[in-house]
Parts: sequence; C-alpha cells; structure tokens
Amino acid sequence: MSLLYRFAKLPDRHNSHLFTFIVTKSVTRDLYRDVTSKEFVFGYHKWAITFSRTEKVLGVYLVLRNPSEGMRVYVDFSFTLLNPHFSANETFSGKNVKFSYDSPAQGNRRYIAVQDLYTRNFADRNGEFQLELQMSAIRTVFETDLRTPNAFISSHATTHKCPSPRMGMGSNPVKTESQYFTFGGFDWNVAIYPFGKDASDDRLFVYLNRLTGYDHHCRVRYVITLGEGDRAINSGLLDDISDSNGKSYGWSPRIRLSDVVQRGIIHIHLEILTANTLSEVALVPQAPTSLNGGALVGIVPSTTASAPSGGENLAIQCYDKDKHGWTLEADCVSETLRLRMIYKDVHNVPRNHLRHVCWSAYLLRYNNKTGLLDPITCTHAPYSHYYAQEEVDDGIMMETDVTVKEIRDPNSFYLNDKQQIRVQIEWLSSYLLFQSTYHKYDDVTRVHNYQMRKEITALQSENYSLERQLFSYQKSLAYAHHTTTRRSSQGAEEPYEGEGSGGVVVGAEHQHHRPYDRSVSTETEYA
Repeated sequence: MSLLYRFAKLPDRHNSHLFTFIVTKSVTRDLYRDVTSKEFVFGYHKWAITFSRTEKVLGVYLVLRNPSEGMRVYVDFSFTLLNPHFSANETFSGKNVKFSYDSPAQGNRRYIAVQDLYTRNFADRNGEFQLELQMSAIRTVFETDLRTPNAFISSHATTHKCPSPRMGMGSNPVKTESQYFTFGGFDWNVAIYPFGKDASDDRLFVYLNRLTGYDHHCRVRYVITLGEGDRAINSGLLDDISDSNGKSYGWSPRIRLSDVVQRGIIHIHLEILTANTLSEVALVPQAPTSLNGGALVGIVPSTTASAPSGGENLAIQCYDKDKHGWTLEADCVSETLRLRMIYKDVHNVPRNHLRHVCWSAYLLRYNNKTGLLDPITCTHAPYSHYYAQEEVDDGIMMETDVTVKEIRDPNSFYLNDKQQIRVQIEWLSSYLLFQSTYHKYDDVTRVHNYQMRKEITALQSENYSLERQLFSYQKSLAYAHHTTTRRSSQGAEEPYEGEGSGGVVVGAEHQHHRPYDRSVSTETEYA
C-alpha cells in the first residue's frame, strides 16, 4: 500500500480528520496475506489500516498501534471506497467504537467482494483504488485500581522506625503508582502521594508523570476522577505543564485518603485530552534598518539590550518534536508586534512528499498577582502549512494584538530581565503526506466535496424515511377501506389492494451505506 496520500481537517465540532489512501493491486493479488499501511497519527495515537483477503472477499480494519493495558480508546470512524460516481461509493461506519489492549483492531471482514472492485469500477486499469478514512470524536480513558498503602506504611514504619507514617524508607514520601500507558508518543503513569510530599503537608496529591521524551516540555490537558460512585471526586479540566524531568504541577483535591478508598482500593479514572510539546524562545524586539537577503534586520532600541555588532539578525532557533529546526524573529515594522517563523529544515522534506505542520503561538506575559507567566495567544492561531522540499522557506508571519510601543516600554510585563520577549510554540500535529502537488488551497474543494456528499446522503435518508411513512399511510388507508367494504357488503370479499399501494418499493437499507460490522476477528496478527 502506498504512503498516506492526503489529509484534510473537516470543519465540525468533533475535530474530524479525513485521510485518503492509494491502495495498490498487491492487496487483491496476494491471497491469505494481510497488507498493512504505514502508521499515521490521529488523536495522539498511532493507527494503521489493514486489509484481510480471502478467496472472494476483501476485509478492512482500523488498527490501534500503541495499545496499553488499562487504556480504552473510543472513536467514530467510517471507510469509504471511492467510485468514479459518488452515488456508487461503498461505505460502512461505526460510532463510539472501542479499541483496547485486548481488541486493537475493529472493522469489517466482509467489506466487498474482490470481483466487485473491477465490475463496479472501483479499481482502475492498474488495479489500484482509493480508500477514504474519516475519524472523529476520539476519547482516551485510562482506568486502574491502586492498592492503598496503609498496610505497607504501618509495617514499614514499625520495621524501619520511621519518624512519621507519612515518610517511607530514607525519609522519602510514601507514594503509589500505576502501570504506564502510551499517549501522544510518550509513556505516562499516575502517582498518588496519600500523605503529601513532605512531613509538613498532609494533603493528598495526584500527579500525571511523563516517563519518556524529556527533551521538550509538554502541555497536557486531562480530567481525573478518584474513587467510585457517591465517593468519587472529579478534578475538572486540568491544564498542566510537564517539565524537562517529566514532572507536572499535579492536583490536590483537598480530601483525605480515606474519603476515596473503598475496600482498600483507590480507583482512578483518567481521561486525557491533549499532550503537545512546547518550545520556548526569548527574542529581542528589533527596529528595522535595512534588508539583508530579503529578511528584515535591525538594531535594538535604546531601551532594550545592547545592539548586536554588524547588524546581526536576531533570529532564534528551536526544534519541534520530530527534531526539525525552526527559527523565530520579532518584527516591529507595523504598529503591532509580529513574529516570523521559518522552517529551516524544509530542504529535508522527502522528495515528492509534503509535510503538514500545525502549531499555536503565545506571547508570555508576567502576572504580578500570581507570579506566573500567562500565555497570550497570537491572533488567527492555530497556524498550519504544507511544506514541500525547497531550498529556503519564506516563513509564516504571525500577528499579535500587542503594540510595539508596549513592547518597547522597559517596564513591560512582556519583557524578561534581559529585555527580551518570551514566545512559546505549542506543536499540535505533524503529518508526512504523499504527493507534493497537493496545496493548502486544494483543501477547500476537498472539504466541499465531502460536505456535499454528506448533504446528499442526508437527503437520501430523509427521502427514504418519507417513502416509508407514505407506504405506511397507504397501508392504513387500504386497511380502513377494506374494513368498510366488508361491513357494507356483509359478505366475504377478496382483500382489497388500495390504488398505488404497491407503487412504493421499500427494500432493505441502501446497499452502499453499510452499518458497522462488530463481528471482527481480533485473533489475526497485524503486521
């Protein structure tokens, strides 16, 4: 099977993504051998599609490639075989389908007869066909039961003569941890400190720990629930930062351990929403003086740090999660501050491929009340762009609502002690796509195509429903007329067939829109 061919983000509230695959003839040619696509990412998980082939029938499955014990992933998905005429497309779908460690593959083992690929013109003369996969409404849930450490603490304090039952061996705070799970390309676990992290604090603390990928900070959003039933306590949405050691701010629910323990067990229910890596840079605001190779360079105003010698360009480099290099520079040409972001490794994009990158950008402003840095979103964020192999990237200009006058104020809350502005980049997604001729403007027609197909399908469904209602009314009228005729004649008559009662032919569901087939064999090993 070919690489991922195209990708489009659909404009709906379920964060739908549409992927298109070019399927080669090896899928239909090789009997009894599963063919699996390369991995792609959706909803912070790695996925693949795989085809199973019997002698006459082709099956297709969506496979979760990074399942973990205790983790469940729920997603809406649909497969569509594209026909030269849209009305002949072959589709089946599933709503809120569960993927887990024990069942990582879900699909339809009898998707289409192999012969139909050719007789119904799905496959071209080379034996290749196109398959669309739509995915949306994804949820990731991790659940586990942790044994309460009370018995361990008592025995440990007695044996080692600890000064406090809150402290374990070596005066380390007692904690209990879950097994790890994978999300967003990182391994995580949940740690609970039932008696606080030091002897002076006996509050219950809960932490989501990142166990891998320490070269970046990471913004993670999640909801955690401790306990079950009436004793459960919910954290609400937590927006946390995992630092370069994998540690986060955590959550203190202001309860005692005994409030959530049942039968010596602490039940943890975690729904994790996002996990995006962060890059932070400090830029010197520039006043433009000249052009150097098409890039604005300048001197630093007298109210900021010293000017660089030789009119040096103050572009600062950072790296995304894939270790690709980018540079940022501040642009003070207009009334408001702008940030220019350049993809320095654009020449490393594979030939005949595209790299689609999506990110958000923030200015960090000091909050004198909390002592923290508040992220101020750049206007029109998030940003995205398709990158093909080029010698140099022209860059993306990101606008802000912050005036240059405010930035040049030496007392500005946007400046650090070195008179630099702080910029944070949140890397949202990155896809390597096949066929470099695709462009961001093609997304418009692609999304329109999808929207019109949905509208037509909805109208067909509505028309089918009206036909069924009409047929039901005709039957009722025919039955009423038949009863009236029998009573008036007081004799046996042949059943009356109302005029037009047979004129509406109502069959089974439309053959080109199959429901989700839950009879999936998960015993097959997927390559």
